[in-house]
Amino acid sequence: MPKSILHCISCGAEYDSDPFRLTCDADHPPSLLRSVYRAQQMEVKAHLPGLFRYIDWLPVEQILEDAGKPITYESKNLAHHLGLDHLFISFNGYYPERGAQMLTGSFKELEAFSVLAGLPKKHPRTLVIASAGNTGRAFATVCSKHRIPLCLIIPEKNLSALWSKTSFGSEVSLIAVSDGGDYSDAIALGQLMSQLDRFFPEGGAANVARRDGMGLTVVDAAMTLGRIPDHYFQAVGSGTGGIAAWEANLRLLADGRFEERRMKLHLAQNAPFTPMVEAWKAGSRTLFPIGEAEAKASINQVSAQVLTNRNPAYSITGGLYEALVETQGEMYAVTNAASEQARYLFEEFEGIDISPASGVAMAALLQAVEAKKVDRRDHIVLNITSGGIKRMKHDYSLHYLQPLISCSPSKVDVHKVAGQIECNLQCS
Repeated sequence: MPKSILHCISCGAEYDSDPFRLTCDADHPPSLLRSVYRAQQMEVKAHLPGLFRYIDWLPVEQILEDAGKPITYESKNLAHHLGLDHLFISFNGYYPERGAQMLTGSFKELEAFSVLAGLPKKHPRTLVIASAGNTGRAFATVCSKHRIPLCLIIPEKNLSALWSKTSFGSEVSLIAVSDGGDYSDAIALGQLMSQLDRFFPEGGAANVARRDGMGLTVVDAAMTLGRIPDHYFQAVGSGTGGIAAWEANLRLLADGRFEERRMKLHLAQNAPFTPMVEAWKAGSRTLFPIGEAEAKASINQVSAQVLTNRNPAYSITGGLYEALVETQGEMYAVTNAASEQARYLFEEFEGIDISPASGVAMAALLQAVEAKKVDRRDHIVLNITSGGIKRMKHDYSLHYLQPLISCSPSKVDVHKVAGQIECNLQCS
């Protein structure tokens, strides 16, 4: 019997598990597919490395080396400062004293291993990833380690995010989007590249392997706590992490060993770029229209650039709007100053640095505590999606990935770019 099937949330159609299937074939508005696993109850495989101990709920058959996993631990100092009895940290990054060994410093490593472990070995086409930083760093590192061809597209202004403890392999071809291009410009170029022969898209939120990998933060938390948390805090850009958390909650409910509990989602964006916050607070399923110039001006003001997706998975069937409705969720707008203060507090009380995006999540928790949206006795999970990068740079000499090509989003010739990538792979 197959390990899992793909289920269309809109029409209920079912498909064999397929790492390349991103959509339903039926004629209806866009809808996400969702993995349905034969193993309804999770059996933790503690002998397997990192995230693969949860392989029952991952659409993979092979194991890749050097995989990390979320580390869930109970906070003492920060919890005491906030007056909370049961605050748990899901730490995704580098914090050796806590056993956290995600050497790319981000929970995007969860999706990279999950997606790449689901691909056939020696696949002839090249994977295309568009990123604002963390996702690109994770995929570039894992693809280099396992010699998987990758076309990575990133805004030129975010190149400093592409570092690794080890050198990058020639299988990774980096395209930098110049002339002020942002994350959405990188996504648009990635869509064009993916349509060419010998290339294929990772798929973003539509890729079930990406979501199932990211959802392991909730799975690990539940296994650590022995229960489903009451509240879950995370910063979002595309919304994929929030959807993944909701889907993990649904699997845990079906598992049968946990009390019936819909974990409340508390999701945050970095002001002034907060399209999902504005739509949710207005009760709208659709995002409000915003001009490109206005969007880019807002994006350029935020410190957490990884949260600046202009086309998030909010309105789609099975997307973030539905996740928030089902969990009676909350959304928060967090300023740069509030994020910076939250980062300072976290490092002071928990002993490790965190990224601007994690600062946004921490600041949302501060807002919720102040507004009494959580009770001190509630079981709360704060997802630190990226942390320990300052510590990584102290402990290791890092390697930086250099662009193969830099191009303007308005002048790019995708066929020429594809030719240069093919040449790079043939020479590797």
